[in-house]
Amino acid sequence: MSCETGYFAGLSDVVCKLGKINGIMLTDKGTIFTDATFVTESTHHAAIAAIASASRNSMVYPVINYENTTDDVTVQTSNLGFKDTDGKPLPSMLLHIEVGVGDYQTLKGLEGKLFDVVLFTDQMQQLGTRKTTISTIKGFRAKVAFKYDLPKSDNGQLQFAMYVFFRAQNEFENLVSVKPDYSFTDLVDFVPIGLDMRVTTAYSTSTGIVVVKVTVRSTGLGKTGLLAPDFEILESVCDLAPAVVTSLTDDGLGYYSILIQDSTGTPAKLIAGEWYKLQASDEDTTPTYNAYQSNAMKETVK
Repeated sequence: MSCETGYFAGLSDVVCKLGKINGIMLTDKGTIFTDATFVTESTHHAAIAAIASASRNSMVYPVINYENTTDDVTVQTSNLGFKDTDGKPLPSMLLHIEVGVGDYQTLKGLEGKLFDVVLFTDQMQQLGTRKTTISTIKGFRAKVAFKYDLPKSDNGQLQFAMYVFFRAQNEFENLVSVKPDYSFTDLVDFVPIGLDMRVTTAYSTSTGIVVVKVTVRSTGLGKTGLLAPDFEILESVCDLAPAVVTSLTDDGLGYYSILIQDSTGTPAKLIAGEWYKLQASDEDTTPTYNAYQSNAMKETVK
């Protein structure tokens, strides 16, 4: 209970329901919007598919089913029969998202991470929360988790589950509901086409070359035409300096021989025990946004 002074206020002549959740956007913790940018399509386009990885801070997933798993309010009864509530349970839900097997596998890296979650409804509403600085809006703070299980025997649509455990009940008291000009499916269209990348020939400490295969997700078709700048080292642990992609050879079938060295300027190969995370992407024709993006692949040098 807030135990604050309550003041009477008016009611609307139009009663609009929030509708059912049909989409979710995970934004990096601390991502904030103004009232204007929260409903600006280009803001979300850049956050979903920016060329620079540092600028990509949002992911969107269509929801085909969900369960409200929030615990009921606890009611305490005194020995004289008086009832009162005891605390406010934190909201939570179990979503079933519309993705493929490869997409779901790449989500494992999000397990347990905190996000600010923006919700979308089938009534074309976009839901966030007002920050204490009243000119800014954010998503609801939450942690996500995933369920790895056997395929459903009764409803195959519900194979890929995402748990969302919200962290602040008061954020729902400060709920912001807006109706943007774009739809949630417009945001889904901004998501780059998924690529799958895997090592076919392990990194060689003598040549500094690793061979990877890049295919369009769920099709197995080789993605050709990628250039050295299209392969980015997201993280690395090396003794001398961070790893960088120096050059590559494209065989025209989706196989790339990539030269990876440290970035000190002297050609130095990685040594056993060092590791790197590699991600591939490809820009669209404008070139403004990523049209293709792979999983983040980690290899430890042997």
